[in-house]
Amino acid sequence: MNLLYYYYFLFYTNIIPDDEPHATTIFTLSLSESFLITGILEIISVHLYCVPFNKWIKITISLFIMLLNYFLYSTSGKGKEIVIAKPIIFKSKSLSIFAVALFFTFTAAFFIWEPNYIKQMLEHCK
Repeated sequence: MNLLYYYYFLFYTNIIPDDEPHATTIFTLSLSESFLITGILEIISVHLYCVPFNKWIKITISLFIMLLNYFLYSTSGKGKEIVIAKPIIFKSKSLSIFAVALFFTFTAAFFIWEPNYIKQMLEHCK
């Protein structure tokens, strides 16, 4: 997660400058995590019980993840420590950027294809 935080932070300081890059980083990282977590939980719920999540369950999970990340990165000061440490994977900046881009692409794609997958799963429940 430190790697994701660091590169999301760099994105919001270098590519799209922001007044509050730490806050935006926490929000974006939380959103990415929540797409993945709520999607997986909903797939499990539909697969086992044929019960999809309503929007309030997804919003609650997303808010919980945002709150958790806020306390983890902002109030503890860990976010600033991560930026100072500049984490990378296997001492390769290119591999680190690739891993972060892959994670972001996967979670964004998950947000797009997961509702269609759930819809198809629910058709088999009837």
